[in-house]
Amino acid sequence: MATLSATGRLLPRLEGLRRRMRIRLWRRRMSIGGSFDRHQGVGGRQGLDIMEKGPIMRYTLLLQYPEMTAEDLGPEALAEGMRAFDVYAKALDEAGVLRSAEVLHPSAATTTVRVRDGHPVIQDGPFADTREQLGGTVVIEVDDLDAAIGWAQQAPSVAWGAVEVRPVATRYVDGAWQGASPVR
Repeated sequence: MATLSATGRLLPRLEGLRRRMRIRLWRRRMSIGGSFDRHQGVGGRQGLDIMEKGPIMRYTLLLQYPEMTAEDLGPEALAEGMRAFDVYAKALDEAGVLRSAEVLHPSAATTTVRVRDGHPVIQDGPFADTREQLGGTVVIEVDDLDAAIGWAQQAPSVAWGAVEVRPVATRYVDGAWQGASPVR
């Protein structure tokens, strides 16, 4: 039975827990095909033991922001950005959640490969001509989507672009694909 305060209300900590549980149950009902829980991955959790720690989830943070040259930024802004990303990567690493972090070359260095009518089509440059480009990726392993969002909110690039948080469905490790199928 829940602990009540003198006013007969649940203590704030327990109220928060109840609210989170209602939200998780709502998300489970509203998820894609009923089989993907945004907070617990494919299939959701079997049994709802609130004291049990869930599985570790792998997320890729896709850092999207307007491309600027070093000249556009200037030496001070460039140095500050590099320092901010260094602090961010070290915080992720010290927390034990960082699996990889990569900053990509500008989209002008991109080569896009497609097959049309059975023949390869090679295009210099990115597939899409948009204001924001994929500037880098960070792969983390955390308990749930809330933790991944927390780390995404701390990415330095969130101040000038979007950080897409996407769960990893499967990955190739030690000669085999591991994880759930990304297509159901």
